[in-house]
Amino acid sequence: MPKFLLVAVMLAALMVSGCSSDADADAVPDLSADKLYQQAQSLMSDADYSGAIRYLEALDSRYPFGALTDQVQLDLIYCYYKSRKSEMTSAVIARYLRLNPTGQYSDYVTYMKGLNEVQKHGDLIQDFIGLNRSQKDPSTYYEALQAFRELITAFPGSPYVHDARQRMLYIREQLAEREMHIASYYFEREAFLSAIRHCQSILYSFRNTSYLRPALEMMAKCYRRLGLIEPAQNTERVIAANYDRVS
Repeated sequence: MPKFLLVAVMLAALMVSGCSSDADADAVPDLSADKLYQQAQSLMSDADYSGAIRYLEALDSRYPFGALTDQVQLDLIYCYYKSRKSEMTSAVIARYLRLNPTGQYSDYVTYMKGLNEVQKHGDLIQDFIGLNRSQKDPSTYYEALQAFRELITAFPGSPYVHDARQRMLYIREQLAEREMHIASYYFEREAFLSAIRHCQSILYSFRNTSYLRPALEMMAKCYRRLGLIEPAQNTERVIAANYDRVS
């Protein structure tokens, strides 16, 4: 099936699920807290996150103070995230961390905060089509970096730290790619000072990415086009010293 037809089907499904969610909100039977949670767990195990959310929300509203309170919040975070309900995920995360800043599961919630910000950077249709995330507004990526830094600093022994570090490498690569796209845009239009500024952003903030060398090479070209021979030569020396050849 062509991609545009699949996208249309996905849009229709999202519209139907959005319309039905409100209608189903009151469809949860009057059960004990344990029974509601068991049903939510069963739905989660079947990857029916929308159904699980209905039961978890009912449990949260009917039994707000109980032995399952924290676990319900954790499961809501996960189900909202899997359902790509980013704003709902953010709201529950913020509430949990406000009430449990150093709680037993705060490392997991901080990790999910970072994942949620990464997810905000795209959406289901954009990811399906394969749009390059590096060219989008980077604000959520910076929020994700901050969340992962908080995790690493506050919970250095957390089992989520390793994955957080890997995701930070990916985010920095994406942000460096964005800076390189902008620098290339200005270079093609002979706005060499603007191109240099964005190359310097890579040099200062994203040095440990694959875009450092292209940024240095573009800087050298910009300096030469501006007639700034000494800065161009200095930059070329840096390239030669680090990469054993001059562009």
